[in-house]
Amino acid sequence: MKTLVFVLLSYGIVNIAVFGSIFEKWRNFWNKINPSFFGKLFTCPMCLSFYVGGILSYVFKNMGYSTPLLEYGISYLPLLLFLDACFTSGCVWIIHSIQEAFERAFIK
Repeated sequence: MKTLVFVLLSYGIVNIAVFGSIFEKWRNFWNKINPSFFGKLFTCPMCLSFYVGGILSYVFKNMGYSTPLLEYGISYLPLLLFLDACFTSGCVWIIHSIQEAFERAFIK
């Protein structure tokens, strides 16, 4: 259940940051600063979710909460952050792909 909350929280943050109209000015600002990095980062759910996963993993661990891979006994912080980031990126990409498939199938 904790892992599901972690993944859904990550997906929500990424979905709003990449697609939400409320962050359009934010995306445009960062695109002007560095289009080759930030421009791509804030338009790619898989890319942004890697960083969101790492940040959330760090925050969760420091607040005493469990992260997805901390539950499996990985406690070395650099490895934990990297693996949680990879896990989050994969989960967010799967959810995003399913969402896009439903949109293609039902919204014509």
